[in-house]
Amino acid sequence: MTRKNNMNETKQVEEIAVIEVQELKDDITQTNEIQDCPEYTKLLETLQELRKLKDVVGYILRSDSNATVDLNDPSKIIEYAMLSSQSIESSKTLAEAFKLGETENIFIEGKKLNVLCLVLGQNTISLFLEKGNDHNSILKALVAQVE
Repeated sequence: MTRKNNMNETKQVEEIAVIEVQELKDDITQTNEIQDCPEYTKLLETLQELRKLKDVVGYILRSDSNATVDLNDPSKIIEYAMLSSQSIESSKTLAEAFKLGETENIFIEGKKLNVLCLVLGQNTISLFLEKGNDHNSILKALVAQVE
C-alpha cells in the first residue's frame, strides 16, 4: 500500500514538473524581447557578468513576463528547469509546514553541481555552479541589484 502511494506521489510530482517545464519553454519562446522591467534587466546584466566566471555552469531567470536561460549544455534545459522549479516549490512547502517565514534563498550542494535559488521581488533566479564556487559572493552581487 505504501509503495503504491509513493508511486502515485512520484507520478504526480513528475506531472507537475513536466507542466512547469512546458510553461518555462512557452515563456522562453514567447519572450524574445525583454519587456519593460528595470529590475529584471539589472539582474540579467549581473547574471551575464557572473556567467563569465569559470565555475558558473548557467542560470535560469524568470519573471511574470520574461524568461532567460543560459546553460553550458542546452540539451539539459528540462533537467535544470525541473531541478529549479522543484527546489523553489519544495522550499516554500517546507517553510509553510514549519512556519519558517518567507524563504530568502536556497543553496543545494550536490556531488558535482551546486544550485543557488532565490526569489528577488517578482524574479526567480536559479544559478548552477560547479562544486567549490563561493556562492556567498554571488548571492551578495545579486541581492545588491534589487536593494
